[in-house]
Amino acid sequence: MKLSDATTGLSGTMLEQVALKEESLDGYRKFWDQAASVDSIHAIADQDTPESFEVSGRRDADAMWAALPERDAAVLEIGCGTGRVMQHLAGSYREVHGIDISSDMVEQGTRRLAHLTNVHFHHGNGYDLDPFADDSFDLVYSTYVFQHVPKTIAYNYLLEARRVLRPGGLLCLQVPNLLDDAQFLQFNHFVQPWFVEHPYPMYFWTPAEVAQLLSKAELWIEALDEKMVVLARKSEEAGPLALELQHSLRSELSGLTSSGRIAELERQLAERDQQLAQRTQRLADVEWQLQRFRGNPLIRVALAVRRAALRGRR
Repeated sequence: MKLSDATTGLSGTMLEQVALKEESLDGYRKFWDQAASVDSIHAIADQDTPESFEVSGRRDADAMWAALPERDAAVLEIGCGTGRVMQHLAGSYREVHGIDISSDMVEQGTRRLAHLTNVHFHHGNGYDLDPFADDSFDLVYSTYVFQHVPKTIAYNYLLEARRVLRPGGLLCLQVPNLLDDAQFLQFNHFVQPWFVEHPYPMYFWTPAEVAQLLSKAELWIEALDEKMVVLARKSEEAGPLALELQHSLRSELSGLTSSGRIAELERQLAERDQQLAQRTQRLADVEWQLQRFRGNPLIRVALAVRRAALRGRR
């Protein structure tokens, strides 16, 4: 693909004109503020209409309730937008909190859901969960939000999620799976020339990456499906699925990245280099002894006599 090639699949909307100017927290903040001011509905859920937006979060809310059916629970959404999912959780949980990097999104959401007294919006810095105390939530969730932030920042959010979760608390998240053919087509869409000039923050994941970062954050996976819907728990020890995933990941790394295989090959090469050096030294020792032997006066006389005797036989 050349930079001069035409980009296909564009919608021609004003939202497509919004571009990420710089990969900094301020750059992301400005991007989402501008997106919210242009078209907050499609910035959050690009397939929705204003009418469907009001109900499209119900399925996600039902999934949260299925994971944690406890009415006295306090829950937090990372990247809440204007509250598409939160509005459907208000009737299920004691407290529903949401945090977002965009002040425009937070302001719109606060106005939209002002009638829901147990729903609270917070303007975040796009990096941490600083407004919230340790061990303060029973469930933290994020649906298709970590796809819009670098994985380094996503990992910090995982660390922060563990901090604010109560012992035994749950994290639910979803990211696009790069290994899924349909989602790879979406990835390929962003490869096109338009997005070089109009960068859009979109990051695709593999199951191995999700498993690795969650385990390093000590959030232990209890469910992971092909759509990359993940349920993980804050606990002191990994459960059976988390242990199996860790073992599988190590096996894959040792067999495919061959970090283990490379180490073994490097060890073998070092042994051969050492053997070659030893043989070279032995040859040098033999050569030195031979030269010393030939330099002995008696040996030189004996060799001269032998050469004369051989000439006389001819």
